Amino acid sequence: MNKRRYLWICFFVGMSVLFISAYSIAANIEVAKLIGKETWNFNLASTHDRLINYGDEYYGKSYLIVTFFPAAFTPV
Repeated sequence: MNKRRYLWICFFVGMSVLFISAYSIAANIEVAKLIGKETWNFNLASTHDRLINYGDEYYGKSYLIVTFFPAAFTPV
């Protein structure tokens, strides 16, 4: 009985790893399609309490990297 249970656990873990790796590869391909693409004109709030317009202030002058930190500075 223990051998059968061990095999079932190995099968489940193996299939989970395959599923996660396939999903990760697909997500990386989608992200790679976005790299180097032009973006819309948008506004972002700065840390100095002013609104920054990407199209007017940065487009064509320098590169912009936007990062996102989910749940940053929250009591989660």
